Amino acid sequence: MTVAVKKRLTLEDLFGAGTTGNLLRGEYHRHDVYRWFQKQHAKANKLIEDDGWYARNGHEWEVPWGVRQSLTQRLTHAQIAAKYPFYVTWISPKTGKRLKKFMMSLPHAIVFVAEKAQYADPEACIVVRHGFYIPRRLMGKFPRRMRDGHLYYWCPCCMQPRRFKRTGDVIWAPRKEWNEKKHRYEFTDRKLAELRCPFCGITNKFHMFRASNQPVEVRRLKPTARRVRKRRR
Repeated sequence: MTVAVKKRLTLEDLFGAGTTGNLLRGEYHRHDVYRWFQKQHAKANKLIEDDGWYARNGHEWEVPWGVRQSLTQRLTHAQIAAKYPFYVTWISPKTGKRLKKFMMSLPHAIVFVAEKAQYADPEACIVVRHGFYIPRRLMGKFPRRMRDGHLYYWCPCCMQPRRFKRTGDVIWAPRKEWNEKKHRYEFTDRKLAELRCPFCGITNKFHMFRASNQPVEVRRLKPTARRVRKRRR
C-alpha cells in the first residue's frame, strides 16, 4: 500500500505563466497563497532594528523611512502576481551606468543593498515596480520644498522623496485645485510639464504619482454621522 505525499511547493512551482514565465500560475491565484506572500513581506520587519538600521553580518545600512512604512502595507495583486516585483538600482563605479538587479521580495532587496550595493554606490535604492501609495501621515504634504531649496515630490516606486526633472515634453493631466466659489478642491485638466524620476524613471503620468502629490481636504463630521454625504459636481 502506498501513501500519496503532498509535495511542498517552491517558488519555481508557483511561477511560470506568461511569455517570460515570471507570472504566477493560474491555479495558485488563491487566498491561501496570497496570505503566504503577505507573511513573507512582513518578515522584513525582523531585519530592521527599532532605530531603523539594518545591522547584521558586519554590515550596517539605514533603511529609508518610506521603505519601512511599505512593510506595513499589504502587497497589491500586481506585486504578488509578478515573480520580481522589486529591484535594486545603483550606479556602477566602473562604467558610470545605472544597473538593476531584480528581487523576489522586499527582504531580499534590503539585504542586497545593505551587504553589497551600498558599497558600490551610497545612493543605491530599492524600487517597487508597481508602486505603493504614499503613507497616510504624509498625504497632502507633497510636493514640498526642502531645506536645500529644491522642490521634492513623493515617488511611489522609490518610496521616498525625489527631485523630479523635466523631460522637455508636456502632458495633459487632471490636477487638484482649490475652487474659491465652491470652497473645496476639484480636479481640472491642465497642461503640465512632464517630470521624470532620475532613479526609477516614472513620470507624472503615473496615477500613483498624482495621487501622492496632491492637496488633501479634511472634512469634519458630526459625532452622530454614520456616513459621508456625496457632493454634487
